[in-house]
Parts: sequence; C-alpha cells; structure tokens
Amino acid sequence: MLPANRLTLLFGIPVFLLLVAVAVIGARVATAERDMQAWIVHTYEVMNEARAALSSVQDAETGQRGFLLTGDKSYLEPYRNGREAFERHVENFRNLTTDNPAEQARAGKLKVLGEDRLDLLEKRLALGPANSSPDAVGLMARGGERMDGIRDVVSDALADEQHLLDRRRSERHKYENQMIATAAAGAALALAILISALVLLIRSNRQLSKSQAQETHQAEMLQATLDSMRDGVAVFDSEGHLCAYNEQFISLLGFPKSLTQPGTTLSMFEDAARKAGNRVFEQLSAIPDMQPSHYEQLHLGDRVLDIYRTPVPSGGVLFAAEDVTARLRSEATLRQSQKMEAIGHLTGGVAHDFNNLLQIVSANLDLIAADVRGLPRASERLQNAVAAIHRGSRLTGQLLAFARRQTLEPRSTNVGRLLQDITDLVRRTLGERINVESIVAGGLWNTMIDPNRIENAILNLAINARDAMPDGGSLTIEVANAFLDDAYAALHDEVVPGQYVMLAVSDTGTGMPPEIAARVFEPFFTTKPEGQGTGLGLSQVYGFVKQSGGHIKIYSEVGQGTTVKLYLPRTRAPEEGTGPIATTPIEGGTETILVVEDDEGVRAAVIDMLGELGYSVLKAANAEQALTILESGATIDLLFTDVVMPGPIKTRDLARRAQELHPSLQVLFTSGYTQNAIVHNGRLDDGVHLLSKPYRRDELARKLRSLLGASRKPGVPIVETAPPVSAPPARETAPQAAKPNGGPRKVLVVEDVALIRMTTLDMLEELGIAGIEAGDGPSALALIESDPEIDLVLTDLGLPGMSGQQLVAEVRKLRPRLKIVVATGYSNESRPSFDGVSVLIKPFDLGQLRDVLLG
Repeated sequence: MLPANRLTLLFGIPVFLLLVAVAVIGARVATAERDMQAWIVHTYEVMNEARAALSSVQDAETGQRGFLLTGDKSYLEPYRNGREAFERHVENFRNLTTDNPAEQARAGKLKVLGEDRLDLLEKRLALGPANSSPDAVGLMARGGERMDGIRDVVSDALADEQHLLDRRRSERHKYENQMIATAAAGAALALAILISALVLLIRSNRQLSKSQAQETHQAEMLQATLDSMRDGVAVFDSEGHLCAYNEQFISLLGFPKSLTQPGTTLSMFEDAARKAGNRVFEQLSAIPDMQPSHYEQLHLGDRVLDIYRTPVPSGGVLFAAEDVTARLRSEATLRQSQKMEAIGHLTGGVAHDFNNLLQIVSANLDLIAADVRGLPRASERLQNAVAAIHRGSRLTGQLLAFARRQTLEPRSTNVGRLLQDITDLVRRTLGERINVESIVAGGLWNTMIDPNRIENAILNLAINARDAMPDGGSLTIEVANAFLDDAYAALHDEVVPGQYVMLAVSDTGTGMPPEIAARVFEPFFTTKPEGQGTGLGLSQVYGFVKQSGGHIKIYSEVGQGTTVKLYLPRTRAPEEGTGPIATTPIEGGTETILVVEDDEGVRAAVIDMLGELGYSVLKAANAEQALTILESGATIDLLFTDVVMPGPIKTRDLARRAQELHPSLQVLFTSGYTQNAIVHNGRLDDGVHLLSKPYRRDELARKLRSLLGASRKPGVPIVETAPPVSAPPARETAPQAAKPNGGPRKVLVVEDVALIRMTTLDMLEELGIAGIEAGDGPSALALIESDPEIDLVLTDLGLPGMSGQQLVAEVRKLRPRLKIVVATGYSNESRPSFDGVSVLIKPFDLGQLRDVLLG
C-alpha cells in the first residue's frame, strides 16, 4: 500500500467517528423534535377540547332561546346536540390532561358548571315559550351566571396551556442551538481532517492516474501490437475467460463478433465453432501439450491455417492462427512454374539437337535427289524420307512452341473476326456428332498475336475437346473482353493486371480430375492410348500463349466438361491485314415472332427492329404471358426469348412447352451474359440457338433468316456456316539449279558438329560455291585473317568456347563488310544486334540455303 493511502486511512478513522457522533446527535435532535412536536400537538388538542366544550354549551343555549322565541321545535335539535357534545368534549379534556392536576380540577369544575347550566336550560324549556313569570326570569339569571363561570374556567385552561406551549418552545430552541453548536464544531473538525485527507488523496490519485496512464498505454501498445500482427491471437486465463485477442483471430476462424464481449469463455468459442461446422478447437484439444514452435495445419474451407496452442506462465492458454493459404498457393505456383520452365529448357535443348540431326539427314537427302532421278522406287522412298523430315520438323516446332522459342509474326488481330473465319473449318474437323457454337462479344478489342498460331491453338483445343466427347456433345468457342485485376494477379505470379481478350473453348465431355488437369500442359503428357497422341497439342498452346505475353487457365470437372481460357493482351493498334467479312445480305420477313423480354426498354427496341424488318410481332413481359399467347392459338413462327427472366417458369421450360404446343416453332435465345460457355448448372441444351447481347440489327436479321429460312429436321440443330478457309499455298522446297552469279565466291562454314559441317560443304558444292570449314570461333577468325577471298560466314550460334554471337562481333571488328549468316536450331534465340546478319533456321534444305546465300 502506498504511504499516502495509509495516511488517508488514518485520517479516515476520526472522520468516521465524527460522522458517527453527528449521526447520534442528529438522531437525538430528531427524537427531541418529534417529542416536542407531539407536546405541541397535545397542547393544541387540549385547547381545542376546552373551546369545543364552551362552544357546545353555547350551541345548546342558542337552540333553547330559538325555541322559546319562536316556538319552532327545529331549534331543539341544536340544543340536544350541544348537550351531547358537551359531555364528550369535557371527557376528552379530562383524558388529555391526566398529567396536569390544575387542568384536572378545571375539568371537574367545567363539568359541574356545564351540567348545571344545561339543567337550567332544560327547566326553562319546561315552562314553555313566551313565559315571563318570575320563575322563568330567575332561571335565566342563574343560567347567565353559570355561563360566565364556564367561560372563566375555559379561559384559565387556555392561558395555562399557552404558557406550557411557550415554555416548551423555548426549551426546544435552546436544545437546538446546543446541537447546532456541537454539530458545527464537529463539522469544522471533520472538514479540517477531510481537507488534509483530500490533499493526500489528490496526491495519491495523481500517482495512481500516472500509473493507470502507463498501464493504459502499455495495454494500448499491446493491443496495437496484436492488431498489427498477421497472425490471429487469443489468450484465455486459467478459468477459461477471454483476456486478450485481435480481430485477425476472429476473422480467420470465422467467429461472430458477439464472442468478443467481456466474460466470454473458451467453451463458448467451442460451441460457436461446433455450430459453424468448424472443429478447430476440438482438434486442438486433441493435440498434446506442445512447444510454441510446433504447428498443426488445419483446413477450413478453401483456406489453410497453421494453428498452435501454448500454455501461459501465469495460467491459461494462448491460441495463435496464421493464414498460410497464399503462401502455400504461391509455393505451389512457383514449383509448377519452375517445373514448366525446367521442362521448357529441356524440350528446347532436345528440339535444338534434334534439328541438328534433321539438318544432316535433310541435307543428305537433298544431295542424293539428283542421283535417283529416273529411278521411281528410289525416288518414292526418298520422298517418304523427306516427308518424315517435315513431320520431325513440325514436332520440333511444337517443342519450340512450348519452350517459347518459336518464330512468331504477331500483328494486331481481331480474334472475333478470325473465329468467324475458322468456325466452319472446326465444324468439318470435328464431324457431325459435335455441335459447334461460336460466340463473339460486341465491342471486342484487338490483340497482338500471330493469327496463324491462334488458329492452330483453336484447332488443337477443339481436337482435344472432340476426343473428350466420344459419344458426341457440344463445343462452345467464346471471345470476349476481360480484365484481370490485382487480386487475380496476386494468385498467379505470371499474370500482369490489365485488359485482355479472352478466348474460351468449352466442351461437354468427360472432364478431368485435378491431378490430371495440373499436368495437361506438360509436353508428351497425354491420357490417350499409345499411338493416338503425342501429348504436344496443349503444351504448344501453352507456350504460344506465354510467348505472346498472355495467360492460360483450365477449368475441368469430371463428368461435366472442360473449359480452356486464353487471355491475350489487348492492343490499341488498329487491326492489320483484314479483308472484308463475307456476310449474307440483310433480309427481313413477314413471319410472326413472339418476343419475351422482361426489360421494357430492351423489349421496345427489339420490337422496333423487328417491325422495320417487316415481321409481325407479339410481345410478352414474362414466361406466363408468353404461354397465355401460345395457348390462345395464335400463329407464331419463332419464339425470341431472353435466357434469364423473373418468375416461376424457367426459360428452358417455356421453350419446351412452346414447342409442345407448336411443334414447328423455332426458338431463338438471347442473353446479356458473356459467360455463355458453361458446361453445367444452366448449360443450354443441344440444338438451341443463341444471339448474344448486345446485337446489331444486321446480326438479328441474319440470325432470324438462318432459322426461319431453314428446314430443320427434329433433333437436328441449325448451325451457321462460315466461308471456307483457303489453305495457304505450299512452299516449293525442291532444290533448283544454282545461280552463283551475284552470290558469294567462298563461304566459311563454322560448325562444331562434324556431320553438319560436312553436309553443308556438300550442299555448297552442289550450289557451285566454294566452301571452307572451321570447328570453333578462334579457328574461324584465323581463317578470316589469312584468307581474304572469304566473302560470307555461315556460323552456328551454339559453338564451344566462343559463342556464335561473340564470333560475329569479332568478325565485325576484322572485316565490317563481311556478310554473315547465322544458323540455329532455336527459332527465336537471341540474335546478334548487328545490321546485315541473316538467320537460317535448322533443319534447312538446299533451296533454303540457296535463298539465304544468293538472296
């Protein structure tokens, strides 16, 4: 205890005693006051009874006189009342003055005089009214004497009582003054003690306030520290009450805010967790006592928490929780990225070496082509070998695509227009058992990509989808604008937030489990039987998208289907190299169309467009109204309905019931949602037709004519056809006669692989060009310095010791005007940053070598 508090306690003892004394004095004053007040009341009662006795005699006398004067017997009533009241008041006066002998004597005298006076009144009444006889006069004279005696007795009694009253009041005032003086002295003493105690108390309170401020500051610092922690923390005392916590603990574990009230117990947290289906506390209770560094990992929905429990030295327990979902996801993404990067380096290296081997074989096949002319069987076998070379070259191209090292020719492209051109090719490729639908959103952005590669990507994805639908199904290709925000980019390290063009290919096939979907982009990974797939289709798409600066995502559910989404970066450059789109002319019609649309503005707009096209239009705001119109017997050729509308009847049920009522009725759906390629939970049935909002008048007109002008067999969906895609002309690869005029005179071939070096020299000889060879950079530089006739250097980039790029730099220093050609198995490997350097991609044939040397 503080010294000031002890002094305060010591000063409090006399103050307490003074307060007790004041209380006693106050009680005595109150008692005396009560007694004095009782005496005063008693005196007034005595005086009132004396006056009442006198008054009652006077009332009786007045009533007697009234009767004598008037003879009216009604005056006898006051007379009788006065006689009765007198006896009662005299008796009360006697009872109230038992402690006063003088008053008792007066009471007796008052009774005698009063009774005598009342007897005289009675005798006079007996003589009758209007009687003036001497007896009557004598009775009245004696009555007056008795009345004067009564007045004297009452007057003496009142004077005596007034004297007693004055004396008691004087004693009361004297006693009160004594009590007031005593109380004032005690109060002064108490005040002095209280002031002294107050001074000490103020000093003590200042120290206490300072101590409490320090404790509050420390508590605030502790709470601020807890709130700033990424971990959730909660501390319970030895009795299980919540002592400290931070909001992170409540939010991480999903507890209600009501549990943060004072007095909350650990059992209440356990009950709340159990009701929410969260058994975290039960699992922690099952964990034996552990060190703080030992964690238990718990899965709560889609989040992963590291939680530990540790005892508190002062008693109780501490719980801490950390959300490690993002960390684990980042680690998994990093591992996957590193794995794909490592596979990319491996496949790129394999493709490079394989291209070198193909180069040797291709060059030798070109060289012996002239030797087998005129030999049909040999020429046929040679062509088969050349075809195998081309197939191998395409295989290495796929590997290079995955490794992001293929040659791209990107340009600003409208993927929607490209999809319209390729849709018919996709339909022919997949066959009649697959229903293909393409959806292009309005206002589509351009993207900077290689159009040929994106076409190949669409075909690859379509073929994979076909293989996943052996019994047929639906394929939806959708193109729309998309924005990948910071939150999405935080979950995918390779994604840069921004605007993208989204290309989604969705099927209704067998789908894939998560462990298979995680590996589909790996080269050579396939779930197809041996001999039915190389496992390079999706990996090629993956590499192309990554090399184009985009993002690829796959969604799949077993038994539901798969969606592959390609996100290609937006470009603001105008579209390049696009010609006019083949379209059918805009035509209207005279058929009747029922428009079902809940939005009044949209409904009015489409009715106007249909009216301008010449159609007869019926309208309904919901499915119920539409069914009423259909059941009325009206002739309707086409139902044009929104997909999502309010009301108990679903749109697909409306279409089914409408076609039951009108079997030949065509149905056209429209939707404002961009995600039309859903594979379950609302997926449109096979054979339905969809026009995506917003649509233009010409799009609506063509869609309507394609449905109303077609003869559809039951169960066979109507599809729109696109103009055929013309195949690109085949490039001539057969070697032609050499034309050395204007070409190099002597070529230095720098190649570390002896077979490639030898076949290249043979090809130069076939072209009529002299050639010399070197196996590394230093040897090549020595030849260039010693032989001025060398006017072209054909070098590989992957040389031992001095790289091809370093060799090019040194050659430029020795002979700046010397022509240089770089041969490489990597299509877009880092090229020397020098003007005038040509690139020759391995494997190359005789014609390609001739073009680069003589071009």
